[in-house]
Amino acid sequence: MTAEASVTALLAKALGRAEAEISEDTGIATCDSWDSLAHFRVVAEIEERLGRPLSPTEIFDATDFKGVAALLTAKVDTRD
Repeated sequence: MTAEASVTALLAKALGRAEAEISEDTGIATCDSWDSLAHFRVVAEIEERLGRPLSPTEIFDATDFKGVAALLTAKVDTRD
């Protein structure tokens, strides 16, 4: 699975949307279903994938597709 597909799947699951509805433009400001409760689900999904809790800064950075992708990419980079 590509990094983009992984982020798409994570956001679709957390936001209760079809993967086809998720794009690089998806974010808390552009997606009606990304409310505060959905953000907790996004954070929980990221934490599950990373195997650790997110810091407050990381939680605030994970408010759009690119922010989530950066967190998941950082996981890959630190494992190598």
